[in-house]
Amino acid sequence: MRTKDKIILRNVLEIVLLLNLTVFSASCQKPEKSIGPQEKVSIGIGSGGLAMPFIIAREKGFFLEEGLDATIRVYPSAIKANEAMYAGEVDSSSLVDSRMVLDSFMRDDFAVFATFAYSYDNIKVIGRKDRGIGKPADLKGKRIGTVVGMGAMFFVHAYLIEHEIDPFAAKIIVFSPTDLPGALEGDKVDAIVIYEPYASMALKALPGKAVKLPQSDLYKQTFNLSVMRSYAKEHPEVLKKVLKAVEKAITLIQQNGDESIAVMTKSLNSGEDLFVSVQDDLVFEFSLEHSLLTILEDQARWAIANKFTDKTKVPNYLDYFYLDAMKAVKPEAISIIK
Repeated sequence: MRTKDKIILRNVLEIVLLLNLTVFSASCQKPEKSIGPQEKVSIGIGSGGLAMPFIIAREKGFFLEEGLDATIRVYPSAIKANEAMYAGEVDSSSLVDSRMVLDSFMRDDFAVFATFAYSYDNIKVIGRKDRGIGKPADLKGKRIGTVVGMGAMFFVHAYLIEHEIDPFAAKIIVFSPTDLPGALEGDKVDAIVIYEPYASMALKALPGKAVKLPQSDLYKQTFNLSVMRSYAKEHPEVLKKVLKAVEKAITLIQQNGDESIAVMTKSLNSGEDLFVSVQDDLVFEFSLEHSLLTILEDQARWAIANKFTDKTKVPNYLDYFYLDAMKAVKPEAISIIK
């Protein structure tokens, strides 16, 4: 074979080898993650810091990564969000434990599929130092203002019992949330039991005169994700994807609080101070704990005794949990046994 022919043959073989290597290399590369078709889901959440993991999951694209076209609707309160779910406006909603108790006396067509946050200090006790209140024991015999609703009123009862005060030894007066800071500033009450931002407003209005009393060590307020039973039965995979997306957001909150607040601030055009305060009060973490059953049962007995319902029997709260989604996503966080 002539030298020129050898050179041509070598060049052809090199080209063929190069093409084969290119094809082999391309076949070995990890394919890009395909988002694929999006399943629609709508979630109703109360305003403020409670909405943080859901807003972050939306803004950071975590829902899209799980194949969800998620609509997050923020309501004035968790109660309003829950009412929206019952009305069919959203597929899932936030549900605070006290509301779960009240609803359980009236209906059994909903279920909780995750606890996503809890707090020992979401509801705060603010007292007037110039009226002799500097510690929990000083609440005995004092006028305590709070809001209408089982959650805050149960907290007052539990807080007084925790500090060995007969609940009947204090005078409980109810106001609207917006009126409570003014009631404390005036001469209507000696202390208030309220959530943010009204607790901070009361402290700022009375510099040097108001004091925040220690948080409860016993009352653990939980914030849960609820769903209609029919929806859980028809869309089990959607609920798993919701949990996976929100879990990514919770991880971001735990690892980078500053970025989380920045995302919330940009999204809702709200001041950072409120979100910092609420974030400090809340612990974002997925769970379905057996202790929640005890909390629900205690509140149910209190509600019956205090005529918040005409029912006389505590519901079986095991029937109000849907465990399949959490079992698939984070089974180690479940201690409820059905």
